[in-house]
Amino acid sequence: MFSITRAFIAVAAAFTLCASALSADTTHMEIVAGKDITGEVFKRLGLPNQDYCWEQCLKEDRCQATRWGFLEGATAGQCQFLTGTLTFSEPKELKTGDGQKIFVTVSRKVIASAPAGI
Repeated sequence: MFSITRAFIAVAAAFTLCASALSADTTHMEIVAGKDITGEVFKRLGLPNQDYCWEQCLKEDRCQATRWGFLEGATAGQCQFLTGTLTFSEPKELKTGDGQKIFVTVSRKVIASAPAGI
């Protein structure tokens, strides 16, 4: 299980670096690898994949970060939108009632700065 988590974090970090380079001039979501997050959860959505979670957060002015939870082998999961004071912490071991591991990915919204001279 631990190697699956490490592999997921490595892939997520690589994706984040590529996405950051491609979208440095636009508002985008950035994965905070190896962390969990708390804050004011103002919306929870069941969605088919994390991309939809990010798209919805980018449309919501109040959304500062997301917490995406999913089961191993699944693409669908729960998206939590967070706002207010955000606190990052070490990840927790989460399981469903029947013992399936819940994976959590934390992402924060990065607001693009306006070009110089504007």
